Amino acid sequence: MEARRRFKPLWRWEALLFAVVLVAAMAASLVARPSLPVLGPIASVLLLAIAVAAALALIVPLLRKKGHDSENSRHDVAGVELVPFPGLGEVPVTTRVVESERRQTAIEAAVAKSRTVRAVLTPDASRWLGRELRVAVDLVDDAGGVHRVGFVPREVDARVDEALRGVAASGRAATVPVTVVGTDRPRRVEIVL
Repeated sequence: MEARRRFKPLWRWEALLFAVVLVAAMAASLVARPSLPVLGPIASVLLLAIAVAAALALIVPLLRKKGHDSENSRHDVAGVELVPFPGLGEVPVTTRVVESERRQTAIEAAVAKSRTVRAVLTPDASRWLGRELRVAVDLVDDAGGVHRVGFVPREVDARVDEALRGVAASGRAATVPVTVVGTDRPRRVEIVL
């Protein structure tokens, strides 16, 4: 059975926003010509306004200090209460974190800065330029730095997301037991759900 997949709204998807900026700017340059004395400049200004609005929608998340960026990445856990994951209502299972093989630098940074790493689950996260929303696994080092190391498997993503809704709505973050397997690349990250 295919798990229910969740997606960002199109107006929040970075790839579409970038395409809107490009197409609107190119269209503005095409309609600003002497053969269209009145309509050309008006259409050009409107298209440039659309391009600027889409560019701002791309840039503003990058400039925010607090909160999350477009990938819903945590910058730090300062001021966030960390609570144990409420569970899925079944026997806890050790689960391999998906895409951790692509994030070896983040794993190594978290392990190097910590005596014991903690894993935090972040709902509604996505890959860079990705549209699919998933539950991300972030390692938190002793200094409070956060390192994205992957996502929970798709088979349990919807159930984990549902269990996290109450925790996230109250401004808290859920932690799960974590193990970093291996000393050489590729390291694996395993969590207990």
